[in-house]
Formats: sequence, C-alpha cells, structure tokens
Amino acid sequence: MNPVPILFDADGRAIAPEVVRGVIQRFPDAYKKSTQDVIQESQQMGNNGQHFIYCAKRILSSFGMTRGGLFRRANLEDQLQLCWGAVGPALLRINRSVLDSGLSRDRYLLELGQQERERLISDIWATTKQLLPFTMGDTSYGLVAGSKILFSVLPEIVLPIDNAQWLRVFKTVDLGDVIRHMALDIQRWEAITGSRLNELDRSGKLTTLPSLYNVMAMDARPKQEKGSGRSSTAEDKEEG
Repeated sequence: MNPVPILFDADGRAIAPEVVRGVIQRFPDAYKKSTQDVIQESQQMGNNGQHFIYCAKRILSSFGMTRGGLFRRANLEDQLQLCWGAVGPALLRINRSVLDSGLSRDRYLLELGQQERERLISDIWATTKQLLPFTMGDTSYGLVAGSKILFSVLPEIVLPIDNAQWLRVFKTVDLGDVIRHMALDIQRWEAITGSRLNELDRSGKLTTLPSLYNVMAMDARPKQEKGSGRSSTAEDKEEG
C-alpha cells in the first residue's frame, strides 16, 4: 500500500486545520445529512436487519448507487437482505462491542489500544470478505458497495471508499490496510496540529473520524480525476 497524502501535503507538512475545515464546509450537504442519519440510526441495530437495511439504503442512495447494478432500486431490499444474512451476526457483534465499550463513538479508532485495534481490523476484513460475494458484480469486485454498506452501520470504523480512492489514493484492495492507515494518519496529524479531526465540521453532522477523513480522502484524489467532470457517484454506480 502506497497511498497519496491525505492529511499532509506532498512535502509531508500537515494540512492546516482551517484548510481542512474549509474542505469539509464545501462538501455536499447530501453526504453530511445521510451520514448524520446513519450515525444516529446505527445506535439501534436490531436482530431483524431493519436498521441495517435502512442505513445501507441511505448511504447507497446518497452516493448514487441505487440507479443501476446489483443495488438498483427495484431489487435493493432483496439484495440487502442477502447481505444481512451473510454478515448480520458479525455486524451486530462489532456494533455492540463499540456501543458497550464506553469509548467515544466519534473517536473510537484512536481510543482503542493498538492490539484491540488490530483485532478489530482483522475482524472487519474477515467480515468484508464474507460480504463481497453479495456486492460483487459481473465487472466489479464489489469493494465500493461493500465499504459503503459497512460504513453505513459502522461509521466509527469503516471508510466509504469510491473507485478513484481504491485505485489512485489508497492503491490497495484490503479494507483492513485502509483502516489501519487512516487511524495512524489521523493520529499523526492531530499530534502535529493539536486539533481533533472529529471537531472540524461546523455543521455538526460529521462527527466520526471516518466520516471526516473520507472528505479529505475524496479531496486527495488526483487532480485530473476531480477535474474530468466525472463525479464520485458516477464511479460508484459503475463499481456497484
């Protein structure tokens, strides 16, 4: 894994908190609102999968992934039921471990000890591999849909990664590597700047570390990608 800089510039300098705050402020409100919803709703995960389906639908729709592919609106709930059948027990266990930990949901990844974080990362990656057969299409590996579904119910831990981020920002197919890098990157940036990433959204909608880190990871996509007229939702639709 050889990611491009996200919270640091090409010379290794930490991006100033006020610059990060500006990037967050300019980010689309639809993402902020849908993320706020799933942060709230994912506190109430039940055994029947209804909260899972609500949260997953909310995020997939906000990224334009219900317009076609496996998760098109016509068969969205059926496909999500299959996902829940495959990974529901694992997601419930992880979700409840977060809520019962006594740690801040907003800063969960950094408040975990290193050994606990490594165990969590292994658990998430194992769950991802169980999920991928139900997000994988004829021409995609299902990584985009998989990461977004996991983010929708574990917004304290998982990053919702689009095609450009997988290919040209993180340069890996291992979600565990991405989570590990995200935690260390945030930790180093906060130590240098003295700011807390989870406190930089003035709207108060984005509060978890992954929800804010994703804004900066999308901004870090290569300039030609961002200037090509292709949106992240268009890329997500192709992958999903």
